[in-house]
Amino acid sequence: MVQARLRIDEAFPRIFERAYPVLDPKTPMISVLPLLRFHEIDALPLSFDSNGNQRGIFGFSCLARILTLGPEKFSSFMERPCEDVSEPLATVQARSGLARLLDTYLEARFGFARVVERRGVGALLSLDDTLRLFDERVIDSALEIAEVASEVFSLPMETTLREALDEMFARRYRRVFVRGTKEFIWDRGIIEHLFSPAVLARVAQDPSADPLGIPISGLTRTKAKEAEPSMTLSQAAKALGNERGQCLVFDGKVVTPWDVVMKPWKTKRLKIRTN
Repeated sequence: MVQARLRIDEAFPRIFERAYPVLDPKTPMISVLPLLRFHEIDALPLSFDSNGNQRGIFGFSCLARILTLGPEKFSSFMERPCEDVSEPLATVQARSGLARLLDTYLEARFGFARVVERRGVGALLSLDDTLRLFDERVIDSALEIAEVASEVFSLPMETTLREALDEMFARRYRRVFVRGTKEFIWDRGIIEHLFSPAVLARVAQDPSADPLGIPISGLTRTKAKEAEPSMTLSQAAKALGNERGQCLVFDGKVVTPWDVVMKPWKTKRLKIRTN
């Protein structure tokens, strides 16, 4: 007898207990971006448009737009309605198979997706949520972290935040290490800096001030966890735990949640438990 596939709502039975704000498309960005900072999530959904499409505000994409604007237009960006900055938000049905969620991460190239029930209730899932499925034995892989790791990318500590973001977007990295250390900055930390009350107040007083002009040494940095190259992906998922943005390092290599989940999935070396 063929076993039934595991559904998303079975793998995440409490998904709809978490409430996330759904934005009015006319909400100004100055109200939206602090929400991203406060909720510590990667996306905020907008209410469905007239065609029934789901759109959202993504932290990483907002940083990309701010980078292209230049400091003199930062204030005007903050006044724009969020629908002007929104992008299509990958959406899956809660009753779809868990494999569909992983495929959606891969297709969107972002580690999050909107999950919707039949009655229209929605929630967000991310790679951080998916990592926990290793501990629950819902997913597993025989790979070791040495087989999914990437080279550490670092920049000198005097590099400006603007220059660092240029490099991060060019490589599609969410993290950059401070050269000579095991410490890194990542897009969430940059969002927290840009939309902190102190920075917003400074820009309000001087619209020409460049909030991206500070060196990366001036940002709060996170120390990466050290690991052995023989660590299994299941052990790596546990080590990363609930620390958002955390990564593992060894011998000049780095392993992120994307590496732990999506690299083995892409190469068909991640197993999903069946019902």
